[in-house]
Amino acid sequence: MNAYKGIAIIILMIPFLISSNARGETGEPKRPNVNKVFDAQKEERINELAGLPAREAFERLKALEYRADTSLMYKAVDTAFRSRKSEALMLAQSYTELPLTEVVGGRAISSGGENFLVAKRIFETFPEDAAPVLVSLYKQGDAVTRGNVIRAAGNVAGGEEIRNLLIQALDDTSVYEEENPDLSGSPMRICDLAYNELVLRYNVRNVLRTISPAHRLENRDYHIGVLKGML
Repeated sequence: MNAYKGIAIIILMIPFLISSNARGETGEPKRPNVNKVFDAQKEERINELAGLPAREAFERLKALEYRADTSLMYKAVDTAFRSRKSEALMLAQSYTELPLTEVVGGRAISSGGENFLVAKRIFETFPEDAAPVLVSLYKQGDAVTRGNVIRAAGNVAGGEEIRNLLIQALDDTSVYEEENPDLSGSPMRICDLAYNELVLRYNVRNVLRTISPAHRLENRDYHIGVLKGML
């Protein structure tokens, strides 16, 4: 009798084991380390940020020095804004509502990438405060805003709130970006962005790693369906 019970338990556990293995071993993202120590000059420049107006500190964070070193950026964001998180999140939200590229004269031009990167790092540095902001912004925003929210949320350690947001977005077939004349294929949709962020966030194995405009819509929908079945 005990042998039959053991077999039954193993059978019940198989789907869980398959799902866990498919998702990889990363689990939920963690809040970034903001305590790394840098050389004296960098530490001095970081500490200066706390005394600047919030918008000026935000502008300073767009410098290549910070964009090229994620650990440095996280510490700088924490130092600049830990005592005024609401101001930082308002700034981050305002840039998340803007398009990152514009088509001008038949050419796609990047217009907000640096601002968006700083906004994304702010969300990642203060995940507990950022999670409800991102969820609210997604619910109220247009397609551009919702797509940017998904791109910003992928590495935010917001637990179930962020996980549910990303999974919900797998059903959002709204077109995120204007058709780019420089690229072949259909423009990216919000569900495509959500797929990419979820696969990266959870290190999902045995699936298409990235959806791009080069993939036909029916192929994208197939892989999104496969991912839904794993989550």
